[in-house]
Amino acid sequence: MRIRALGRDAILNELRNVGSDTAGLKIMQKKSEILAFRISELKFSACMILKQEALSANAEFATPKECILGHEESYDGVLFGRPSDLLSVAKKCLIQPFGLKELGSRIQEYISKRPAFLKPSIMAVVNITPDSFYKDSRMELSRAIEHIEWLIQRGVEIIDIGGASSRPGSDLIDDEVELARLREIFAYIKEKRLFDQASFSIDSYNPKVVQAALQSGFKIINDVSGVSDCRMFELASSFDARLVLMHTQGTPKEMTKLTEYKDIFESMDQFFSARLEECAKYGIRDVILDIGFGFAKNTDQNLALVKNLAHFQRYDLPILVGASRKSSVQKIIDKDASNALCATLALHFLALQNGASILRVHDYEEHKDMIKIWEAYCAI
Repeated sequence: MRIRALGRDAILNELRNVGSDTAGLKIMQKKSEILAFRISELKFSACMILKQEALSANAEFATPKECILGHEESYDGVLFGRPSDLLSVAKKCLIQPFGLKELGSRIQEYISKRPAFLKPSIMAVVNITPDSFYKDSRMELSRAIEHIEWLIQRGVEIIDIGGASSRPGSDLIDDEVELARLREIFAYIKEKRLFDQASFSIDSYNPKVVQAALQSGFKIINDVSGVSDCRMFELASSFDARLVLMHTQGTPKEMTKLTEYKDIFESMDQFFSARLEECAKYGIRDVILDIGFGFAKNTDQNLALVKNLAHFQRYDLPILVGASRKSSVQKIIDKDASNALCATLALHFLALQNGASILRVHDYEEHKDMIKIWEAYCAI
């Protein structure tokens, strides 16, 4: 007899390798999974009920050891267990008081909307700007056109083109200035019908620029202001464009001072829920969620978001992560943007592991290779 321990990521494929039938595979896959939820500010009475309900369903609810004394009005805890067991807990919570009914509903929502495996996409950055934070990405018109053609030849899925820097501390620019930088690019893409070979995304907060891009065959609006202008919803609706909802606060000039949150996940939920309600009003259904890595967030917050991307899977939408060479990455490795490729690849690999489905990158070829490694790893 031989025995070897299996890593968490290997369980599903080993179930396949031993010849489990398809129906049984689905059941056993669920039994091999463990999900966890951090629950904050839960009333003491609710904590006691939840702990009992979790134990009765073969799950666990971990609380501070002093919780049993009940000296505080509320406590934080971690609920964890297999998906089927947590659904049993959620069902029992639906008939309980003290806020547990809402908790049960939220848990059901999270578990039911976990996505199946999705082949990740790359959104390649093309900056027509003189002041982008990563100087090697700044392109003049001729170089930008060459790079776009190069990306298309290599099978890029999405090309994200911008004419205004959104680096921390940068000023907003006038739409005519931005248009002047991009007009010839738009004309070239339209004339050559490059939009038949790749999806083009316009990285802009100016509705006038976005409209010009959409009229030139662009199909994605990537508004780094977090769609602060309702005209963006109107444009997405009228052109049937895909809309990226990126979380941020304030303008690039002030966002480094706006990193205080009582609970960043709660704040982002409120942000996304409000924007998705607006999307529904305008009939916009093709939406991407962007966690806004580096926008009004410090390094620890950025890492926490990447580590807990599962939180945003409840929206049942593609999740975009764009950490490419950004300042948080630079700070961790104590190197500048030009030397942050390896660190970017490592962080984006972790993002894929945790649920990202689109990566916004400066370095297409290297990320394409990294995704091949990730897909091969997932297949073993």
